[in-house]
Amino acid sequence: TSVEFGDGATCGWDEAGTSEFSQRVLEVGNFKVNMSFCDKAMLKYWNGYEVRVAAGQKTLPFEEDFVNGIIDSIKAQMEKNIWQGVKASDKMDGILTILKAESGSTIQPSVESGATAYERVLAVYKAIPASKLDKAEIFMGVDEFRDLVLELTAKNLYHYNPAVDNEMEIVLPGTSTIVRGVSGLNESGAIVASAPDNIYYGVDMEGDDETFDLWYSKDNQEFRLAINFNAGVQVAFPDEVVVLA
Repeated sequence: TSVEFGDGATCGWDEAGTSEFSQRVLEVGNFKVNMSFCDKAMLKYWNGYEVRVAAGQKTLPFEEDFVNGIIDSIKAQMEKNIWQGVKASDKMDGILTILKAESGSTIQPSVESGATAYERVLAVYKAIPASKLDKAEIFMGVDEFRDLVLELTAKNLYHYNPAVDNEMEIVLPGTSTIVRGVSGLNESGAIVASAPDNIYYGVDMEGDDETFDLWYSKDNQEFRLAINFNAGVQVAFPDEVVVLA
């Protein structure tokens, strides 16, 4: 949107300024998880009374532990897909893959070979457009984020407080910009700066494509778990994103 001021001391309609619309397609991948559990095999590890048969309905022992472990694993894999996914192998393109395809539009700072985590983050920070600085945040892998925190602690910049909570985030000393460590960028060596509302995550939360079902299959004499869902990401304005890979 481009706004042009007119002369408010005159009458009449002096039209000026433009608003342009564009769109980018968020393409989701289709995911499923199919697993089975044999209750008889569990008898070797747990007391028999944990595997119960009542009125023909079986109960999976430690069901909550199984399900929570599976959900945690799905979250970890999807976190990596969100950032580093490649459609050919991961069923969806992640943020880095999308930004790589838009490399002609993204902002790409340069750093010297062997630059430290702090020097790399500073290069990204300095490349953020001034008009986007109030909303921008910096994202990096937890592996490099750890190096950043240790480096800042050693430098004791402005008596930097080295405490980091479970949110894995700090405010870059001397700025108001938040730096976040995200596991999805681990081992990528990439640092991304963007306003969070410039990145979109889409899922199907209302259709038949989303299921989570755990049941006892009489036909197969085992417990079965089926999970189906869709997910995808997209960057609205790549030209507002800083990428250091």
